[in-house]
Amino acid sequence: MHYAALLAGAGSDIFDQKAFHFVIRWPSSRFLSVAMKRPNGKSIPSVTHLSAFDAVARAGTMTAAARALSLTQSAVSKQVAELQAFLGVPLLVRLEGRLVPTHAGERYLHRIRPALAELEEATLQAQATREAGEPRGHLTLSVPATFGAMWLLPRLSGFARQHPQIVVNLSTKIGPVPLPSPTLDAAIMYVPGQRDPGLWYQPILPLKVHPVCHPGLGGPRASPAGLLREQPLLHQASTPDAWETYVAARGKGRLTARAGPRYALLSMGLEAATAGLGVALLPDYVVADAVARGSLRLLDPEPFAIAGGYMFVCPRQHQHAPAIAAFSAWLSGTAREAFRGEC
Repeated sequence: MHYAALLAGAGSDIFDQKAFHFVIRWPSSRFLSVAMKRPNGKSIPSVTHLSAFDAVARAGTMTAAARALSLTQSAVSKQVAELQAFLGVPLLVRLEGRLVPTHAGERYLHRIRPALAELEEATLQAQATREAGEPRGHLTLSVPATFGAMWLLPRLSGFARQHPQIVVNLSTKIGPVPLPSPTLDAAIMYVPGQRDPGLWYQPILPLKVHPVCHPGLGGPRASPAGLLREQPLLHQASTPDAWETYVAARGKGRLTARAGPRYALLSMGLEAATAGLGVALLPDYVVADAVARGSLRLLDPEPFAIAGGYMFVCPRQHQHAPAIAAFSAWLSGTAREAFRGEC
């Protein structure tokens, strides 16, 4: 009866024991339905109310939020008011003509936005699992951003033709991908060495790199050895020891692995080299087109193999799941064809 005591002064109340709701009759004859905590259970606001609050917090006005949600302004206002009454705290305050979250509202948004995103993703995946009333497979993968954009996506139509019943969803993450994951089925990642015994690893491509730079870097007479010796070396966060390994193997005592700018994405290293910021050590699939166009100069035509390589990784107990097995088989065959074409 906590809510009855809290709201008794606002107007008459009717308690619906079957539905466990208080229906509050305000003096203006408006009604407000407030969900009560059920025995041995939990009550949460509706997704509609949470989405309305999130939209107003983003847009700054009820009118703009209503437009974004394809609702009326009064409907959005009502949903936000009901949510505030349900929580018992003010969520929004008007400042300089805009509605902004209160401190409590900010904290609440911080918690509910990831949950709303998860619900949307789960709903999209559920919708993707049926076609003409028949079960349909789906696979959610994390892939390195540059590998996904420059190597995987241009080839992914081949998988779609072979397996039109399987929907492949892609996301990306910088750094190691934690598996198992409630939001991922598998991942493609660069694995330098040590492996987790609870995961299954399928090699895809070895990591072979070339030193490259802008054709005009160092002047028209600059030699590859001189550029490697004198120009800034551009480093990649995913392979922090690559220059040190390359210099030890190919430098013949004449080069040093100097410190330099570090980039989180291979595509950033590519753009930095193309812009003339220094010499980058990048995979062949990243630099091939730029070298062919003449926007990058290859300083060492012989590819240099970095320890480890790209691998398809999933929890060991899931490696035979139909969608994972189909994708890993296609990926392995596609990688073999690509590797033969580069040899």
